[in-house]
Amino acid sequence: MVRQVFLNGHYSLAVEEGFKYLNNLVKRRSGLEADGAGLMGTAFSLNSPVLRLSDLRTQWKRDQQLGYMQILQGSMTGIRNPRAHEHRYLDEPRNALELLALCNHLVRMVTNATRPRRRRSP
Repeated sequence: MVRQVFLNGHYSLAVEEGFKYLNNLVKRRSGLEADGAGLMGTAFSLNSPVLRLSDLRTQWKRDQQLGYMQILQGSMTGIRNPRAHEHRYLDEPRNALELLALCNHLVRMVTNATRPRRRRSP
């Protein structure tokens, strides 16, 4: 759908739809009911993540988790929200392609994230 919307010349709508897809993917994968930046903060929290990008055993892996959480939060606040709340928001084709490339990368990261196993009580 995003591709066709873009090809039809609705660049801002394509970007909005791409990031809405990303938001809904995180909801589905995490099982959380939150939305937007709050959802991303809870799902990818460094201290108790619902979705993990790695085993978080080294500093660089924890940095990656924190950094992607912040990128995901920022993408909801700074990319999705302005387009969702302002019907006159306009994107040029090049800008839209750059944002859709970022969205595609984030979708791949979320798709590859794992849910930590819960420890069973003795």
